[in-house]
Amino acid sequence: MNDLATTSIRSDMPGSIKEMQLLESLSNLYGVVSALFADPDSEKFFMLLKPDIQDGILDSCLNLEESIVDECHDLSPVFKDISKRLDESQLEKIQCEYIDVFGHTLSKKIAPYALEHLKNSDVFFRTQKLADLNGFYKAFGLEVESIERADHISTQAEFLSYLLLKVVLAERDGLIEEMSICKDAFDRFQKDHFFNWATMFAENTVNKVEGAFYPMAGRFLSGLLEIEKYYGNSTLMEETVKTK
Repeated sequence: MNDLATTSIRSDMPGSIKEMQLLESLSNLYGVVSALFADPDSEKFFMLLKPDIQDGILDSCLNLEESIVDECHDLSPVFKDISKRLDESQLEKIQCEYIDVFGHTLSKKIAPYALEHLKNSDVFFRTQKLADLNGFYKAFGLEVESIERADHISTQAEFLSYLLLKVVLAERDGLIEEMSICKDAFDRFQKDHFFNWATMFAENTVNKVEGAFYPMAGRFLSGLLEIEKYYGNSTLMEETVKTK
């Protein structure tokens, strides 16, 4: 993402503190994307139903939106709409919609798997891409649960959230080398395995899915990726490392 345009970041607070708060917000929102597209029966999704979790998510949305100068983004309004459906009384409807949309997906355009969006259908190529993904996860001590594939949108978003959190924690502990390693991993994973297909997946989920919940989830993902595009967190992390 180094070649993506960036905008000005407000500097009301000392640079590194503000930057780390923004990266922490990004980490939180990648975690939200992971939960939104997880199986509604999972514990990961169920966490979204908690009012205190929802309040924290909204704070992260606002924190990112307020840091972008002269750009219009709608993460917080979209999440407010989503949160109206995030209660136990609506859970059965969401579960049914999840099955309708993703349970028997006929169109690759809305498949929640990165490999389904590749133009190259060669089996060896796809096997290598899957091995690359698992290699990333294992390098950071993570293993994919059997219920999710390594290229599932939920799995990938959770990994990106994890990498950003590790950057923040490494900065707090003064571990500059670890910061750099996690930053580089985030940049490579985002560029090689996530950004392009996730952008297409988000747009198709908004425009091609019938339902009340998942088109909104697609809008949330699309909004986060738009902020990534304009905000350029990789550049922010580079500057943070340089100043240490």
